[in-house]
Amino acid sequence: LLMEVFTNLVNNSIKFGEPGVEIEICVEEGDETVEVSVVDTGPGVPDQIKPTLFSRFKPGTNARSGKGLGLYIAKMLVTRYGGWIRVEDRVPGRPGEGAAFRFTLPRSSQVYGPPPTAARAVTSRS
Repeated sequence: LLMEVFTNLVNNSIKFGEPGVEIEICVEEGDETVEVSVVDTGPGVPDQIKPTLFSRFKPGTNARSGKGLGLYIAKMLVTRYGGWIRVEDRVPGRPGEGAAFRFTLPRSSQVYGPPPTAARAVTSRS
């Protein structure tokens, strides 16, 4: 299901970006979390839209906007995995210079616990 989050965020960058939009995907690991960023050089997200951007049925503001479910679904999936999602300006304080969608998830051992003993025994066989 996490692939759906990636798909929705990247598709949004493509859909709302101008021709030639650049998209960068970064992963940063912390001790307890992993943060994934999808950053683009498109037109960005106006400040007045940011508070409701992940709400259900909140389509974008241009002619290419969809049904307003993609970011809502991304938020629901990230939340289901114990994480959170947000949108920021690619360049802080300059919303017209691109968007940065970031979602943070607990590292897998935080959500699921350590791998089962049986799995470790099987993988350690010669």
